[in-house]
Amino acid sequence: MTRLVTNLSMAGLGVVSENSKVLQSRAMNLVSRTALSALSVCLCVTQLHAQPVGTEAAERRTKEATQQAGKTISAEDDLMAAAEALPPVTFSQVLEAPDDPAVNLRYAQDLILKGNVQLAAATVERILINYPDADSVRLLYAILLYRMDVLDDSAAQLDILEARSSDDAILKEVARYRKLIDERNRPIKRSAAISIGMHYDRNRNAFPDQGTFLIGGAPIQGTTGEVDDFGHVVIAATDMRMDTNGQQLQEIFADAAFLYDNQVEIDELDVRALLLNGGLTYKSRYGTLVPGLHAALIQLDREKYSRDYAVSLRGERPVLNSKVAAYAEVRAGWRKFNNTRNLPFAREQSGQYHELTVGGRRALDNRTLIHGAVSLNSVDAINFESYESYELSLDFTRILPADTFLTGSVTVEKQFYQGPDPFITQRTRHDLDTTYNLTYGVPVANITTHLGESFVSPPFLEDVVLTVSVEYQNSNSNIPNFDYDNVRGQFLLNRRWDF
Repeated sequence: MTRLVTNLSMAGLGVVSENSKVLQSRAMNLVSRTALSALSVCLCVTQLHAQPVGTEAAERRTKEATQQAGKTISAEDDLMAAAEALPPVTFSQVLEAPDDPAVNLRYAQDLILKGNVQLAAATVERILINYPDADSVRLLYAILLYRMDVLDDSAAQLDILEARSSDDAILKEVARYRKLIDERNRPIKRSAAISIGMHYDRNRNAFPDQGTFLIGGAPIQGTTGEVDDFGHVVIAATDMRMDTNGQQLQEIFADAAFLYDNQVEIDELDVRALLLNGGLTYKSRYGTLVPGLHAALIQLDREKYSRDYAVSLRGERPVLNSKVAAYAEVRAGWRKFNNTRNLPFAREQSGQYHELTVGGRRALDNRTLIHGAVSLNSVDAINFESYESYELSLDFTRILPADTFLTGSVTVEKQFYQGPDPFITQRTRHDLDTTYNLTYGVPVANITTHLGESFVSPPFLEDVVLTVSVEYQNSNSNIPNFDYDNVRGQFLLNRRWDF
């Protein structure tokens, strides 16, 4: 009788009670978005405005703009502004005007856009030989050296700028990159991040699309319907990385994250989660190996819900002429579920699990990164809670002008359960879950600049990033209890500190 009442009232919560990795995945996604938000502004060196034109028109515009640029340079104006006046430049045009600084600088900017930092640095260095007093060009050269991890040479260029430049904007950038170099040179790197925000779910209780539940094979009409709800989210994270200065054992790392998700209406879905990870980075002749230890402790409605302990081994190696950063990861773990007031049969999900993931990342240009992966998962619990799944995922990150960014992802997972749950139906469950997510991030300082000169932005807002997300989740199941969809909207204010 107890189980009948529970299933009638809680069957719509199937996704949460099915597997705690859903909750863990949400927490990890939010933490990674926080880190992305805080670090994305460091990825953009310059903002280029290239427009594709025909060959003849491009040559004519290049010649005319070069003549104008020569006048500008002779008037001792900034080389950067002269280069910005040019259309995109090809290598053949550089060969035609090898001593023209504006043409060479424009070519270097185009190389940066394509992600060819090494050749761009060589081009900028050639400009400095003939124009050593071009401070903006020297600053660009120092930044490129920093991105290539040639830190001593980058610091030397910053020293030159600091000694002679009187431009406040250049000196501000010099101070920023000197700080970044000092941070990179420290053997122990630490950071902390916090995210605060809200989310709204149209169908927070995962009410079935057909509005019916199967109990003992008989359909029973649900009474609550879809329940929308708001949730308050707080995520706090910290990590530490130690550079060993070794050729093989290169780094030891550890991180921790805490998630607090408080629902306004559906208190049984209040989540508290603690996520712990640790490992090391080992460089071998075959690639980079990253063994790791993982733990996740999750509470639902202030009750202990699950404990998750796992070990993993990740291998990374560049492939396809180093265009793709490929990786493979295996993970084995054990999950222990506790019965709660609202989920009195959660222990039936306890057991071991194994995961195999193969994927790769590629930078399409200086501002666009794509990532794809295939995962095979196996969960070993009691018969009707055991399943195997196949998952495909694709996501991208695009850096936009003014330090804004856009991320998106698509995930498709097919789950095959090993046996039927006789209390629900004699049919064996099969699910197809699809999730779409789109996130836009913008520094809060960009927004406050539009509030008028009378508004003085508080200093702590300078490094805060606002992320706005929309997500659609659709679960197709051959059992109506688990067939539902949901739309979520979310915003987070993100702040990161490095020390």
